[in-house]
Amino acid sequence: MNSTERKRTILEMLKAQESVQVGELTKILNVSKVTVRTDLDDLEQKGLLVRTHGGAILAERQDLVRLISNTIYECTEQKRQIAKIASGLVRPGQNIIIDSGSTTVHLARYISALPLTVATNSLLVIQELMSVDTIELLIAGGTLRRQSMSAIGNYTRECFKQIHADLLFLGASGFTLSGGVSCTNLIEADTKRAMIDSASKVCLMIDSTKFGKDSLARICDWSSIDILITDAIADDIRSSFEQMGVQVLTEELPQ
Repeated sequence: MNSTERKRTILEMLKAQESVQVGELTKILNVSKVTVRTDLDDLEQKGLLVRTHGGAILAERQDLVRLISNTIYECTEQKRQIAKIASGLVRPGQNIIIDSGSTTVHLARYISALPLTVATNSLLVIQELMSVDTIELLIAGGTLRRQSMSAIGNYTRECFKQIHADLLFLGASGFTLSGGVSCTNLIEADTKRAMIDSASKVCLMIDSTKFGKDSLARICDWSSIDILITDAIADDIRSSFEQMGVQVLTEELPQ
Protein backbone atom coordinates (compact mmCIF):
# COMPACT_ATOMS: atom_id res chain seq x y z
CA MET A 1 0.00 0.00 0.00
CA ASN A 2 1.54 3.31 -1.09
CA SER A 3 1.29 6.68 0.64
CA THR A 4 -1.76 7.84 -1.32
CA GLU A 5 -3.65 4.61 -0.61
CA ARG A 6 -2.76 4.78 3.09
CA LYS A 7 -4.03 8.34 3.40
CA ARG A 8 -7.24 7.46 1.56
CA THR A 9 -7.77 4.58 3.99
CA ILE A 10 -7.14 6.84 6.99
CA LEU A 11 -9.70 9.38 5.75
CA GLU A 12 -12.27 6.65 5.05
CA MET A 13 -11.80 5.35 8.60
CA LEU A 14 -12.19 8.86 10.01
CA LYS A 15 -15.40 9.41 8.08
CA ALA A 16 -16.76 6.16 9.50
CA GLN A 17 -15.69 6.60 13.14
CA GLU A 18 -14.52 10.27 13.44
CA SER A 19 -11.28 9.37 15.24
CA VAL A 20 -8.32 7.02 14.77
CA GLN A 21 -5.37 5.88 16.88
CA VAL A 22 -1.79 5.39 15.71
CA GLY A 23 -1.62 1.88 17.12
CA GLU A 24 -4.81 0.88 15.33
CA LEU A 25 -3.53 2.28 12.04
CA THR A 26 -0.16 0.50 12.22
CA LYS A 27 -1.96 -2.87 12.33
CA ILE A 28 -4.47 -2.06 9.60
CA LEU A 29 -1.95 -0.43 7.24
CA ASN A 30 0.91 -2.79 8.16
CA VAL A 31 3.44 0.02 8.54
CA SER A 32 5.47 1.54 11.36
CA LYS A 33 4.27 4.16 13.81
CA VAL A 34 6.70 6.63 12.26
CA THR A 35 5.06 6.14 8.83
CA VAL A 36 1.57 6.55 10.29
CA ARG A 37 2.54 9.73 12.12
CA THR A 38 4.08 11.12 8.91
CA ASP A 39 0.84 10.39 7.02
CA LEU A 40 -1.24 12.01 9.76
CA ASP A 41 1.00 15.08 9.83
CA ASP A 42 0.66 15.46 6.05
CA LEU A 43 -3.14 15.17 6.20
CA GLU A 44 -3.23 17.75 8.99
CA GLN A 45 -1.18 20.15 6.87
CA LYS A 46 -3.83 19.74 4.16
CA GLY A 47 -6.56 20.68 6.66
CA LEU A 48 -8.23 17.27 6.53
CA LEU A 49 -7.68 16.17 10.13
CA VAL A 50 -6.45 17.39 13.52
CA ARG A 51 -3.74 15.51 15.38
CA THR A 52 -4.55 14.42 18.90
CA HIS A 53 -2.48 12.63 21.54
CA GLY A 54 -1.96 9.21 20.00
CA GLY A 55 -4.11 9.72 16.93
CA ALA A 56 -6.32 12.13 14.99
CA ILE A 57 -9.88 13.39 14.54
CA LEU A 58 -11.71 14.77 11.52
CA ALA A 59 -11.13 18.47 10.90
CA GLU A 60 -14.60 18.84 9.40
CA ARG A 61 -17.76 16.95 8.55
CA GLN A 62 -17.37 16.46 4.82
CA ASP A 63 -21.09 15.94 4.26
CA LEU A 64 -21.87 19.38 5.74
CA VAL A 65 -19.17 21.43 4.01
CA ARG A 66 -20.30 23.73 1.20
CA LEU A 67 -18.10 25.39 -1.42
CA ILE A 68 -17.71 29.17 -1.35
CA SER A 69 -18.36 29.14 -5.11
CA ASN A 70 -21.95 28.28 -4.16
CA THR A 71 -22.44 30.26 -0.94
CA ILE A 72 -21.10 33.51 -2.41
CA TYR A 73 -24.24 33.74 -4.57
CA GLU A 74 -26.65 33.23 -1.66
CA CYS A 75 -28.18 36.17 0.24
CA THR A 76 -26.14 38.48 -2.01
CA GLU A 77 -28.03 41.67 -1.19
CA GLN A 78 -27.79 41.00 2.55
CA LYS A 79 -24.06 40.39 2.26
CA ARG A 80 -23.56 43.60 0.30
CA GLN A 81 -25.54 45.48 2.92
CA ILE A 82 -23.33 44.03 5.67
CA ALA A 83 -20.17 44.89 3.72
CA LYS A 84 -21.31 48.48 3.18
CA ILE A 85 -21.98 48.88 6.90
CA ALA A 86 -18.56 47.40 7.70
CA SER A 87 -16.82 49.75 5.27
CA GLY A 88 -18.11 52.69 7.33
CA LEU A 89 -15.87 51.59 10.21
CA VAL A 90 -12.69 51.80 8.15
CA ARG A 91 -10.55 54.95 8.19
CA PRO A 92 -7.72 55.95 5.83
CA GLY A 93 -4.31 54.75 6.94
CA GLN A 94 -5.55 51.85 9.06
CA ASN A 95 -4.22 48.31 9.11
CA ILE A 96 -7.06 45.82 8.72
CA ILE A 97 -7.47 42.07 8.39
CA ILE A 98 -10.14 40.68 6.08
CA ASP A 99 -10.94 37.05 6.82
CA SER A 100 -12.06 34.56 4.19
CA GLY A 101 -15.76 33.99 3.56
CA SER A 102 -18.64 34.71 1.23
CA THR A 103 -19.64 37.84 3.20
CA THR A 104 -16.23 39.35 3.98
CA VAL A 105 -15.14 39.24 0.32
CA HIS A 106 -17.74 41.91 -0.52
CA LEU A 107 -15.99 44.34 1.83
CA ALA A 108 -12.96 44.54 -0.46
CA ARG A 109 -15.02 46.33 -3.11
CA TYR A 110 -16.15 49.04 -0.69
CA ILE A 111 -12.75 49.94 0.75
CA SER A 112 -10.66 49.89 -2.44
CA ALA A 113 -10.53 53.71 -2.72
CA LEU A 114 -8.95 54.14 0.71
CA PRO A 115 -5.20 54.14 1.50
CA LEU A 116 -4.97 51.05 3.69
CA THR A 117 -2.86 48.08 4.63
CA VAL A 118 -4.94 44.94 4.22
CA ALA A 119 -3.84 41.52 5.48
CA THR A 120 -5.83 38.53 4.29
CA ASN A 121 -5.76 34.77 3.83
CA SER A 122 -8.57 34.88 1.26
CA LEU A 123 -7.72 34.26 -2.38
CA LEU A 124 -10.95 36.02 -3.37
CA VAL A 125 -10.02 39.15 -1.42
CA ILE A 126 -6.55 39.04 -2.96
CA GLN A 127 -8.13 38.83 -6.39
CA GLU A 128 -10.27 41.89 -5.64
CA LEU A 129 -7.42 44.05 -4.29
CA MET A 130 -4.28 42.90 -6.11
CA SER A 131 -4.51 45.67 -8.73
CA VAL A 132 -5.56 48.47 -6.35
CA ASP A 133 -2.71 50.97 -5.98
CA THR A 134 -4.05 52.52 -2.77
CA ILE A 135 -3.92 49.19 -0.91
CA GLU A 136 -0.76 47.69 0.57
CA LEU A 137 -1.68 44.01 0.46
CA LEU A 138 -0.21 41.52 2.95
CA ILE A 139 -0.87 37.93 1.93
CA ALA A 140 -0.94 35.26 4.63
CA GLY A 141 0.30 32.01 3.11
CA GLY A 142 -0.40 28.48 4.22
CA THR A 143 -2.31 25.38 3.20
CA LEU A 144 -5.03 26.06 0.64
CA ARG A 145 -8.51 25.06 1.79
CA ARG A 146 -10.35 24.92 -1.51
CA GLN A 147 -13.82 24.89 0.05
CA SER A 148 -13.29 28.46 1.28
CA MET A 149 -10.48 29.44 -1.14
CA SER A 150 -8.34 30.46 1.80
CA ALA A 151 -5.02 29.66 3.48
CA ILE A 152 -5.17 27.92 6.85
CA GLY A 153 -2.85 26.12 9.24
CA ASN A 154 0.48 26.70 10.97
CA TYR A 155 2.04 28.98 8.36
CA THR A 156 -1.07 31.16 8.20
CA ARG A 157 -1.23 31.51 11.97
CA GLU A 158 2.43 32.51 12.09
CA CYS A 159 1.81 35.19 9.46
CA PHE A 160 -0.92 36.78 11.56
CA LYS A 161 1.16 36.56 14.73
CA GLN A 162 3.68 38.91 13.09
CA ILE A 163 1.26 41.80 12.54
CA HIS A 164 -1.08 44.13 14.40
CA ALA A 165 -4.39 45.27 12.92
CA ASP A 166 -6.70 48.07 13.97
CA LEU A 167 -9.71 46.05 12.77
CA LEU A 168 -10.45 42.44 11.94
CA PHE A 169 -13.43 41.66 9.74
CA LEU A 170 -14.24 38.09 10.67
CA GLY A 171 -16.36 35.57 8.80
CA ALA A 172 -18.17 32.54 10.22
CA SER A 173 -20.66 29.78 9.43
CA GLY A 174 -22.85 30.10 12.49
CA PHE A 175 -23.54 32.09 15.65
CA THR A 176 -25.69 31.60 18.73
CA LEU A 177 -26.13 33.52 21.96
CA SER A 178 -24.90 30.68 24.14
CA GLY A 179 -22.42 28.95 21.83
CA GLY A 180 -20.62 31.95 20.36
CA VAL A 181 -19.17 31.96 16.85
CA SER A 182 -18.34 28.85 14.83
CA CYS A 183 -17.18 27.53 11.45
CA THR A 184 -17.01 24.14 9.76
CA ASN A 185 -13.28 23.31 10.04
CA LEU A 186 -11.20 22.96 13.22
CA ILE A 187 -7.97 24.12 11.60
CA GLU A 188 -9.74 27.08 10.02
CA ALA A 189 -11.16 28.01 13.44
CA ASP A 190 -7.64 27.95 14.89
CA THR A 191 -6.48 30.24 12.08
CA LYS A 192 -9.32 32.66 12.80
CA ARG A 193 -8.35 32.78 16.48
CA ALA A 194 -4.85 33.89 15.44
CA MET A 195 -6.46 36.77 13.53
CA ILE A 196 -8.51 37.71 16.60
CA ASP A 197 -5.38 37.81 18.75
CA SER A 198 -3.73 40.18 16.25
CA ALA A 199 -6.50 42.79 16.15
CA SER A 200 -7.47 45.65 18.47
CA LYS A 201 -11.12 45.39 17.46
CA VAL A 202 -13.01 42.41 16.03
CA CYS A 203 -16.01 42.88 13.76
CA LEU A 204 -18.05 39.79 12.92
CA MET A 205 -19.70 40.03 9.50
CA ILE A 206 -22.47 37.44 9.23
CA ASP A 207 -25.93 37.32 7.68
CA SER A 208 -29.03 36.64 9.75
CA THR A 209 -29.71 33.20 8.19
CA LYS A 210 -26.74 31.86 10.18
CA PHE A 211 -28.18 32.85 13.57
CA GLY A 212 -29.00 29.83 15.72
CA LYS A 213 -26.59 27.56 13.83
CA ASP A 214 -23.74 25.84 15.64
CA SER A 215 -21.08 24.56 13.26
CA LEU A 216 -18.50 21.91 14.17
CA ALA A 217 -15.60 24.18 15.11
CA ARG A 218 -15.99 26.84 17.79
CA ILE A 219 -14.04 30.00 16.98
CA CYS A 220 -14.68 32.12 20.06
CA ASP A 221 -17.26 33.32 22.56
CA TRP A 222 -18.74 36.81 22.56
CA SER A 223 -16.06 38.28 24.80
CA SER A 224 -13.78 38.23 21.74
CA ILE A 225 -16.25 40.11 19.51
CA ASP A 226 -16.59 43.89 19.66
CA ILE A 227 -19.07 44.49 16.84
CA LEU A 228 -21.66 42.24 15.22
CA ILE A 229 -22.58 43.39 11.71
CA THR A 230 -25.63 41.68 10.25
CA ASP A 231 -28.58 42.46 7.97
CA ALA A 232 -31.44 41.96 10.47
CA ILE A 233 -31.95 40.97 14.09
CA ALA A 234 -34.86 40.74 16.51
CA ASP A 235 -34.98 43.41 19.22
CA ASP A 236 -34.71 40.94 22.09
CA ILE A 237 -31.71 39.20 20.51
CA ARG A 238 -30.04 42.57 19.88
CA SER A 239 -30.58 43.46 23.52
CA SER A 240 -28.99 40.18 24.64
CA PHE A 241 -25.89 40.84 22.56
CA GLU A 242 -25.63 44.41 23.83
CA GLN A 243 -25.85 43.17 27.42
CA MET A 244 -22.77 41.04 26.66
CA GLY A 245 -20.92 44.15 25.45
CA VAL A 246 -21.30 43.50 21.72
CA GLN A 247 -22.30 46.47 19.56
CA VAL A 248 -24.84 45.40 16.92
CA LEU A 249 -24.97 47.16 13.56
CA THR A 250 -27.69 46.58 10.99
CA GLU A 251 -27.59 50.02 9.37
CA GLU A 252 -24.80 52.33 8.26
CA LEU A 253 -23.41 54.62 10.92
CA PRO A 254 -23.71 58.38 10.22
CA GLN A 255 -20.41 59.81 8.98
